[in-house]
Amino acid sequence: MISMSPGIRTEPVRIVATALRRPETYRGYARETLNTARCALLYPFGMLEAALHTGQPRGDAVHDTPVLLVHGYGHNRSGWFLVERLLRDAGFTSVHTMNYVAFGREGVPELARRLAARVAEIQRLTGAEKVHVVGHSNGGVLIRWFIQELGGDEVVDTAITVASPHEGTVAALVAPGPCARDLRPGSNVMRRLAIGARPMPVRWIAFYSNLDALVVPAPSAKLRAPALHATNILVKDHGHIGMMVSPKVARSIVAQLEAAETGEGSVLPLQRSDAGAPRRRPASEGAASSEVS
Repeated sequence: MISMSPGIRTEPVRIVATALRRPETYRGYARETLNTARCALLYPFGMLEAALHTGQPRGDAVHDTPVLLVHGYGHNRSGWFLVERLLRDAGFTSVHTMNYVAFGREGVPELARRLAARVAEIQRLTGAEKVHVVGHSNGGVLIRWFIQELGGDEVVDTAITVASPHEGTVAALVAPGPCARDLRPGSNVMRRLAIGARPMPVRWIAFYSNLDALVVPAPSAKLRAPALHATNILVKDHGHIGMMVSPKVARSIVAQLEAAETGEGSVLPLQRSDAGAPRRRPASEGAASSEVS
């Protein structure tokens, strides 16, 4: 029999007790409740089929690399309303979304093939050689499978995940369908993604939160495979849905993609967790952590 030391047994209790003493915890969950209600109101609009969005940018800069936004489990494209607008304001001329049903008969590999087909469609219609991809929750896992298992590393420039359970989440234990099973810790998909992480030219950025009630444990939303050279950005006191619609996160996503468009080969954290001055991290460096407060 394997016994645990008292310190290991009491660590989760200590973490919860500490969180309950912080006023920011309650403000964060109140904000999450409001964001969830707002997304629920917008959800019906996301069920409408969207055309490929191309056209003149609103700002002075022009960024022609297409951006594909991929929603998470149980959501649809409507959750990207703020990120879409800010990308267009920043001069991105080709911003796209896709819809899929995560609680049907398809698991992560099958849904990732739908993602691959959407990327191919965007490339065919725009003539672009590379695309940027941004995924929330399960959308980030689909992006990883597409890049690591379906050859997406050849066409993706920058991959950004927001509140994605890269190491699985225990919340998936109570969700229905093959996709939810794939999101459970230790699933075949989770093991395959861990084993398949390898050096590649894709820039990886992962946003995670200390108050994400659907990615449990919260550090599972980090990209910790050293081979991916990812930048992990902590978004303090934001919930799972709130991270998708947060103005701070949206501005940071745009900043990451603008940095990719400059051709300098870097990602651009907004604020380092050690409160130091922001610096650009070459893509060749190992995994790093930053903070959006």
